[in-house]
Amino acid sequence: MASNTNKRVAVKYVRDRAKSAYVKQNTCHICGTSEDLELHHTHSLTLLLNKWAEENHKDISTDESVIAIRDEFIELHYSEIYEEVYTLCNKHHVMLHGVYGKAPSLTSASKQVGWIEKQKAKLLGISPVVKGSFSDFY
Repeated sequence: MASNTNKRVAVKYVRDRAKSAYVKQNTCHICGTSEDLELHHTHSLTLLLNKWAEENHKDISTDESVIAIRDEFIELHYSEIYEEVYTLCNKHHVMLHGVYGKAPSLTSASKQVGWIEKQKAKLLGISPVVKGSFSDFY
């Protein structure tokens, strides 16, 4: 079996499988621009995969072992992978990661949602109602 030589290889196999079903909007959720759009997961896929693998005693140390479990992982984390995401322009995506770091902790997902909604409200000139839970917004 080929061992993974790069820590991001495991999540790459998951992303490659999930990518075809991603739904990126045509505009930034915050400012509405259609330029330089990126998809932001409020749950870092790398951290989510590593946590799940550890908690469930799943081997993700080889290419083959990741490929063997990725469909199960995607199915169990459908919401985090496909629903709890935002289309952001590069400017706002970089700003968000400036606040929450390159790989935001999994516990910061609701705070990220709050930050996104506050930024949008600021641009619209309204006061956001932010309770802090992803489901509070949808």
